[in-house]
Amino acid sequence: MKTSHVRFAKLSTTRRNFLKTAVVFCPLGFRSAALAAEPLQPIVIRGHHLFDMLDALGTGKSSHKTLGPVAQKIRANPKVPIKVVVGVDDICAPCEWWDRAKGICTRNLKTYPQDNENSMTSDKNAIRVLGMKPGDTMSAADLYRLIKSKVTKKVFAEEVCVACRLVNKCKETYEARIEAAVKALAEPHS
Repeated sequence: MKTSHVRFAKLSTTRRNFLKTAVVFCPLGFRSAALAAEPLQPIVIRGHHLFDMLDALGTGKSSHKTLGPVAQKIRANPKVPIKVVVGVDDICAPCEWWDRAKGICTRNLKTYPQDNENSMTSDKNAIRVLGMKPGDTMSAADLYRLIKSKVTKKVFAEEVCVACRLVNKCKETYEARIEAAVKALAEPHS
């Protein structure tokens, strides 16, 4: 019978390193509790994207290359903190249409030259209507309950996305989409 050799990581005497390596040696029950205690990293979302994500949050489906994965991450863990911002976020930054040097979206720039300015206005309006400030953070589930309680179809169209060229199209389905998003975030999905 062969003797197996087990290599152990060198244990460090500093508290920080001990805690890092201690998780490796903990029984499974304790390990999962230790991992669950780690704080979730916030997802950065600009004001108007909170509304652009409604359908993806409610249905779990999106063909958008960068919005879809962010919505899936939020939908899978409604407790994830969302940090609201004006300007570039976790949806814009990896997008092929985002011009990093100029800090603008180039997708419809030639056809709709005001889109970037209007998006910034919608970002600010959304955050203001929610009674928040740029940089404020709260869990996704709480944030979407807040949106549902403060942003009616009328507020959405006349105060939040008033500057957006798509507002008339979006306002028709707003109530059903916010309801579906809040419901979906009430229970975790995978």
